[in-house]
Amino acid sequence: MDSRYDNALLGILQSEGNIEKFIEVMFGFLMRRTDFFFEYQPGKKLGFPKGIALKMVLKAFDKYDTFFKEYQEKHLLAQVAEDDSDDKEKPTNKPKAEKSETIETKPKPSTTIDSNDSIMTDQSKPSSSEVRPDAPSGEDSTKCETGSEKKVIRVAPGTLFKREENGERLYEAEPDCYNGARRDNFSWSQKHREIDIQVKIPEHIKSSKQLTVKIEKKHIRICENGVAQPIIDSNLSMDIKTETAQWSFEVDEHLLTISLDKVREYWWDSAFEDEEKINVQEIDCSQPIHELDEEAQGKIAQLLFDQQQKRKGLPTSEEQRIQDILKRAWNKDDSPFKGQPFDPNSFKVETSGQLPPNQP
Repeated sequence: MDSRYDNALLGILQSEGNIEKFIEVMFGFLMRRTDFFFEYQPGKKLGFPKGIALKMVLKAFDKYDTFFKEYQEKHLLAQVAEDDSDDKEKPTNKPKAEKSETIETKPKPSTTIDSNDSIMTDQSKPSSSEVRPDAPSGEDSTKCETGSEKKVIRVAPGTLFKREENGERLYEAEPDCYNGARRDNFSWSQKHREIDIQVKIPEHIKSSKQLTVKIEKKHIRICENGVAQPIIDSNLSMDIKTETAQWSFEVDEHLLTISLDKVREYWWDSAFEDEEKINVQEIDCSQPIHELDEEAQGKIAQLLFDQQQKRKGLPTSEEQRIQDILKRAWNKDDSPFKGQPFDPNSFKVETSGQLPPNQP
C-alpha cells in the first residue's frame, strides 16, 4: 500500500486530534474542491449517478477492512509458529513465513487512475480492487499448516477458507477475484448485488482516451482505438444495469476496472458466457448488513438489541411492549390492581402475547 502521503495525512490527524474529525476534513475537501457530492444530470459533466458516491466509500472501506483482517491473520499465524518452535527441543531451519503463505495477501501500491472527463453510462470510478499477477491460478488446491490445527483450502477461484476442528468456515478473500475467478486477461469478483471486472490493458496504452469501452445490458466490448482486434468482446452471463455502470483505467497497473450492478440478485457462476464456470455452492454467500434493505436491517438491529437485553437480565423489546400495555391497564376502573404500585413481576410475560400469572 502507498505510504507517500503518510506524513501529510499524519499531520492532519495530529492537528485534528481524532479520527472522526480527520474523516470530516477529508469529506470537507471532497465537497469544496471536487464534484464528489454532485448528483449527475444528463448533459452535464459533473457528478455521479445517485448512490454511486456512497457505494465508492463503502467499497473502499470493505477493501481495507479485508486487508486489515488478512494482516491480523498473518501475524497471528506467525505468532503460532514462533510458539511452536519454542516448544521443540531442536531448532528448525524452516522459515516461519511458510506457516502463513497460503493465505497471505500483499496488496500492491496504489495506482494512478486515468478516467474519462465526462460522466456517462461508462463513467470512470475509482477501483476498490488491486490485481496480484503473481498470485496462483484458479486451480483448486489444499494445503495444511504444520504446527497448527488450521487447514487452508481453496474451494473456488478467488475464495479461501480456513476449516477449524469444529467445521466452521472462516473465509479469506483475494480482492480482485473474491467469489469469482482470475483468468488469462481479466479477473472478476462479485457481491450479492454487484460485480467487478478487471481487464489487463497492453502496456503501451497510457490514457483512457486510447480506449473505447462499450457497456450494454448483456455485452461488454473494450478495444484500442484504431485496432481491429478487441481486448474484450463477450456476452455477460446475466443482465446488468447500464445506467449505473462505471469504469476506470489504472495507468500504473495497466488495468481497466468495470463496476456493474446486477439486475437480479443472483450469484454468477461466470462473468462471461464463454468463460469456465465456478461452483457457486462453494463461495462466500454472506451479505454485509449495510447492503440489506431497511426492513432487514431493522430486524437485525432488534435481534441484537434483544440479545443484549437478555444478557443484562432486562426485558426484550417485545416484553417491554407487553409491559407497557399492562402498565396502562393497571389502574383502570375494572382492574384488580387499581391503586397498587405497578409490579411487572406479577405476570409472566411471553412473546406469544399470552400473559399467564406467575405460579406460586
